[in-house]
Amino acid sequence: MAALPEFVCPTLASADRALVDGQDMRRRAYLGMSAIGSACSRALWYQFRWAWSVRFDATTLKRFEDGHRSEDLAVARLKQLPGLTVHETDEAGSQWGFKDFGGHFSGHMDGVCLGLVQAPKTWHVLEIKASEKWQDLDKARRKVGEKSALAEWNPVYYAQAVLYMDYAGLDRHWLVCVSPGGRRWTAVRTNADPAFAGVLKAKAESIIFSDYAPSRIGGPDSFACRFCDLAPLCHEGARAERNCRTCMDAGVAHDGYWFCVRYGHELSRTDQEAGCADHRYLPDLVAGEQVDVEYGRIIYRRTDGSQWIDDSPYKYAPGDVIDRHVCRSCGSFSWTVTDGKGPHAAGLRCTGCNASGGWLPKSEVAA
Repeated sequence: MAALPEFVCPTLASADRALVDGQDMRRRAYLGMSAIGSACSRALWYQFRWAWSVRFDATTLKRFEDGHRSEDLAVARLKQLPGLTVHETDEAGSQWGFKDFGGHFSGHMDGVCLGLVQAPKTWHVLEIKASEKWQDLDKARRKVGEKSALAEWNPVYYAQAVLYMDYAGLDRHWLVCVSPGGRRWTAVRTNADPAFAGVLKAKAESIIFSDYAPSRIGGPDSFACRFCDLAPLCHEGARAERNCRTCMDAGVAHDGYWFCVRYGHELSRTDQEAGCADHRYLPDLVAGEQVDVEYGRIIYRRTDGSQWIDDSPYKYAPGDVIDRHVCRSCGSFSWTVTDGKGPHAAGLRCTGCNASGGWLPKSEVAA
């Protein structure tokens, strides 16, 4: 018997497409303390250099929203407990935030709290997480003890906790993990680790100020890389995005700004996003070996033996079909250039499923 076709409500499908098309594609300008604990420094370097934009499907976007709302619900419930003081903002009314290396390294914590039943006189960094794997945190506590449970359960969250304690000058961290929807929750306390905080800061500095990509942590078929959103760029030879941060003439100043080595001026965020006709990729963003330079054109030999010349970017017009990032809906790399909207000069639509692919930089769009 043939399988019955899956029912798809056209209205809900349209709502999902609108959700995907309307997602915020604005890149983070800094390297986040919430991500520095990742095992792959190369992925963090790609993200800081704006080499690859990741678009999420509707299910993932809904999961993010569920998480945010569950975290807000958890905070509201904590505030109802007599004797527990929770401050989500500082004295100026702003979210607690920390910056280092001129602002290139930054993080924002959920708050601070005082009055835990198990430690009533100690201020704690407060962090709320929503996770379907909240029960695994309890398993980690039983395995290694409460103070080591966070590191066992999630090294990225642990690194974030260590840095927030270090920058806040506090010795304790309290993580509350809630199930999506907020019906179940658990929590662990963690001690400060100044030595590890120093290691993480050194890692961030090496990523921020390097023109070279860190080493890969695995091959294309490794567990670490197989499901990574950056695999097309890292392992499959996909072309990195063109903007100032992927250009070999971009400099990262310790004072917190970016500048153009070629023309000697500071680069605003708008400048960085737009790029210019003199863009030349950082060599580690090209899937090949640099073999020659002539008249400003950089010649590479690809892994398949073919030649590619890094020259002024071709100017695209609506109707052109180009290869770019992978479509998260159907897996295609092929996109049709569409008319722009608002400040955007042109957009992209997947040739396979018509999903939106974001916007093209102005430097790549024909006037």
